[in-house]
Amino acid sequence: MKWIQSPDNPLIKEIKKIKKSLEDKIFFEGVHLLETSLISDYVHIEKVLVTEEFIKKQKKFLKIFQDKKIPVITISEKIGKTISDTVTPQGVFAVAEFKIKNINDLSIKNPNFIIIADKIQDPGNLGTIIRAAEAFGVEAVLITPGTCNPFSSKALRASAGSIFFIPVIKTTVREIEEFVLKYGLNLVITDLMAKGYSFNMDFTKPLAIAFGNESQGVSQELKKIKNTLCRIPHIGKIESLNVAMAATAILYEVLRQRFLKSP
Repeated sequence: MKWIQSPDNPLIKEIKKIKKSLEDKIFFEGVHLLETSLISDYVHIEKVLVTEEFIKKQKKFLKIFQDKKIPVITISEKIGKTISDTVTPQGVFAVAEFKIKNINDLSIKNPNFIIIADKIQDPGNLGTIIRAAEAFGVEAVLITPGTCNPFSSKALRASAGSIFFIPVIKTTVREIEEFVLKYGLNLVITDLMAKGYSFNMDFTKPLAIAFGNESQGVSQELKKIKNTLCRIPHIGKIESLNVAMAATAILYEVLRQRFLKSP
């Protein structure tokens, strides 16, 4: 097992660069995320880093990676705290990459349920939307330019590992338009001013639903694509729901309708 003590080690410097860009590779930490990533078809773990303290407590867990021939590297507690994004790091980290990197990598023959995250700024919101999407049967999440990075540590944690089981793809509005037209998807855009309620929509047909920026909503650029607007009915005094809450409510409604229609 390789041992790293210096923060100037090339691998530690590489990890710091990965954390800043999160384009070709991703960096994440914690037992739950690593366990989840192991059973994913969409992520490939390149190496695992562990502290001395973690080795003492989690020898059985480490053996899983060793049996899979994934390189395990020991680091000092000091380095662990340096590269961690949490207040109390667990002492286990991974460098990995996603196998699906663009919309052309999608192998879905006849997409039936896609969502679009349009210029969402809060990684907690985005991670929660990805978590709901995976739970309710969404086949892919398309991310427009201006949206926060879905592979940041906060977004990954908010997704609770769901991001490892659903393709999350950075794309452009033009690519989304081509995708929607190619597969004959009904584009539904969530909008506070919409006349149609989510309960009255037919969500049983092939579908793409767009959720927009926390303050501005879905962009005008995306609205230029042929679409139907919808909103969630509510009777409270607040003006609207948080975008992650709204997405969860609508995605559940899609699943509910499809369950009722299925034999």
